[in-house]
Amino acid sequence: MNRPPDIEKTELDFETIARFDTESDFTGLSVSLLIETGSYVCIAASILSGHAKSWNSDEAVIGGHFVRLYKLISALLDQTCQHRREISFMLARMAFECIVNVKFILKNYSPELLFSYKAYSLKHEKKLMGRINESIQKRGGDILPIEERMLKSIDRSFKVSGVNPSDVKGKELRNWGGMNVYEKADDVGLGDVYLAAFGGPSHGIHGNWQDLLEYHLESDENGFFSPNLDWHKPRPQYLNAVALHAAETAKNYFQWLGFSEIDHLIDSLNELQERVAFLDSAHEQWLHQHA
Repeated sequence: MNRPPDIEKTELDFETIARFDTESDFTGLSVSLLIETGSYVCIAASILSGHAKSWNSDEAVIGGHFVRLYKLISALLDQTCQHRREISFMLARMAFECIVNVKFILKNYSPELLFSYKAYSLKHEKKLMGRINESIQKRGGDILPIEERMLKSIDRSFKVSGVNPSDVKGKELRNWGGMNVYEKADDVGLGDVYLAAFGGPSHGIHGNWQDLLEYHLESDENGFFSPNLDWHKPRPQYLNAVALHAAETAKNYFQWLGFSEIDHLIDSLNELQERVAFLDSAHEQWLHQHA
């Protein structure tokens, strides 16, 4: 691993922050800090061990999570800058789950856990493969071109994953690693964060009633409703939370890898987290003053 490039630092002017008069001022700085955080996540997503030119299947599980996290942060920033809280909130929830997943894998790393992750993910492919083969049998063995393409794609997924379809037993794979998302978050010390900041956005992911109430409907005291087609303004809290925990997860990964060059990265990430925490605290004080 070569020394990573220097990343542009978002400076915080304490006197300027003290004069902020709108929440959007804080959101703008939160966006800049999350851009900086995303740069470190991009480094984590690009690391290869030793002189390797590619990951093996197990390494790809971890590296792929950082690639996914980088893209989710990019999408979160995009929707925030387009002033669409509804979508950015859901993307923050997805980013948090990605963070939980990789922290859980790093903490509990084993070939068995990684196999569980891959096999659980391939449950759908096995079910689809079975349904396609049933349709082929009903037609007396005739295979449609689309079925042939789908079966080849499914077969490739199993082969590159190192998983045999016979090893994917749906009833035994309720959750990979034997835990749901909240339980994984709790296992890595993020259970309270999940409940406080990221449990709510699950409503948006699934289109629950609470999501409709909060973002998509207007209601009166008599229980009558009308559509609300306006977007809500993004807020800095969940941007800061993603930045803090994404930075912490990148630190976990760099330390787990044990490269000699990590000291520079760890120091920079620690200092970045201090700036994010300061801005988050200043925002909370501003909210208290303007309540």
